[in-house]
Amino acid sequence: MKFTSTDSYSSALVRYRKFLFRFDIAVVVAATLITYGFRFQGLCDIAHKSITNFILVCALPVFWLFSLEFCKAWNYSRVENLRKSLMSIGQASWRATIFLGFTSYLLHDAISRIWLFLSSTTIVICLGLTRVVVEHFLDKKHASMQETYLFIARVPEEMDPTAFPVRRENSGGEIKYYWVAPPQNSDDEVWLTELEKRIQEESIDGIIITSSANVDADMLVRISKFYYLGITGIRLFTPLAPEISQFIPIEHANWVRIEEPQIVNSGYAIKRVFDVIFSAIFLVLLSPLLLVIAVGIKLTSPGPILYTAPRMGGRGAYFSFLKFRTMVKDAHAMRDTVIGEPDVNIAERYRKDPRITPFGRFLRRWSLDELPQLWCVLIGTMSFVGPRPILEEEYNLVSSQSRFRSIATPGLTGLWQVSGRKEVGWQERMDMDTYYIQSWSFWHDMVLILRTFAAIISGHGSY
Repeated sequence: MKFTSTDSYSSALVRYRKFLFRFDIAVVVAATLITYGFRFQGLCDIAHKSITNFILVCALPVFWLFSLEFCKAWNYSRVENLRKSLMSIGQASWRATIFLGFTSYLLHDAISRIWLFLSSTTIVICLGLTRVVVEHFLDKKHASMQETYLFIARVPEEMDPTAFPVRRENSGGEIKYYWVAPPQNSDDEVWLTELEKRIQEESIDGIIITSSANVDADMLVRISKFYYLGITGIRLFTPLAPEISQFIPIEHANWVRIEEPQIVNSGYAIKRVFDVIFSAIFLVLLSPLLLVIAVGIKLTSPGPILYTAPRMGGRGAYFSFLKFRTMVKDAHAMRDTVIGEPDVNIAERYRKDPRITPFGRFLRRWSLDELPQLWCVLIGTMSFVGPRPILEEEYNLVSSQSRFRSIATPGLTGLWQVSGRKEVGWQERMDMDTYYIQSWSFWHDMVLILRTFAAIISGHGSY
């Protein structure tokens, strides 16, 4: 890990967490192999054991990583607190060891109990020592880093430096704080948009809301969704209560920790492994069908086989979006005239879109036009499940409370695609994407994939 003097605490914490996540994977895998080789004088012994033994040895790293994930070992609240971090390792260790040991017992002692104890002990020690060393390094660097906070207060005079950790007062780091007035007799959407711009311009680490700001619960929830911009904490600050104002470190309970959801946290690795394996398999298996569709497009209408266009992907980055062409050549030039902006009648305009060719309508009915996006899934610009990528001109139509949907990698399918597809209204789509990101789980993805097949067969909203 490398830090510079211009790093903020938030960016340093993000790097630290990424380092721990990758290092933990390496430690668990290496410890499994090294301890097995030490116990049996060589790794070649695995091949001479039973297939059950081989599977259980390979399963140990998987059990460990799932246990660390279950114990939230990579959450910000654990990463920045050494005691909580070490507790997560301890909790994960007995879960992984007992589960694998019990499984081995049911399979008539398929693995060595001595090796299981040796490997688990080695993993616990390595993970614990790593956290002690790196946490000390991060804390030392923290003293020289810049932190930037934003006060939401009625007047600038309510900004109080005692809201910051006093341990930073004698350090070489710089603390900056800015002021913004709460919404007063104005449109909340406009105020939130301006707040978003301010957060981006100043690289804000945390937000402090004074009691005079009168921010209600709904607005607090909407502000909290700015975690996709790098905000690490929100604190409700009361200047009239000095006992609360003194010595409040960022991990203190009076700070509301704002964390990225699992879909872009440790869950990203799970999704990515699944995407790479199955997109490669489907591209090979479906290659004859892809060739037939390509020939059919070429024979039925003039123009290219593929439709490509820039779409907004994860973290706001643009990528080349691929589809089999289902419309007449240069149909995108007629989009504003035919479709227009999203409103209550947009589904009907999609249904009667004159730009769609007869063969293209067949492809859309069975969602075959989406198959080239398997390549996007393979290279990582898309995922099997996620928010649908939007056009550049559509970004301004996304409300401030829904813009954090861009933190997730866009998907081939998603919640609103299996809930009516084009018959789902624009804001309802955004709300469904928001809900999907906040409630993501690997098993939720599996359910959505199964529901996608059902939606394709029914044909509801496929036009």
